[in-house]
Amino acid sequence: MSQYASKKTAPLQYFFRSINSEAGRVTRGWGTTPIMVGIIILFGLFLLIMTQIVNSSIMLQGMDVDWTSLN
Repeated sequence: MSQYASKKTAPLQYFFRSINSEAGRVTRGWGTTPIMVGIIILFGLFLLIMTQIVNSSIMLQGMDVDWTSLN
């Protein structure tokens, strides 16, 4: 008997198995670390700007940041 179910029983299993063919292999060097660091820095910058807007540290022209205006 096969280790995997038939294609009729579990069609997605064969699709994901073909995508995951590189599982368990480690690439040499830094790999995708620089990309991840860049994304984390951009996300941190986004959070910093949002925090400053909410705390009114950055004033946007024509935009009132006030909780009473939400009523």
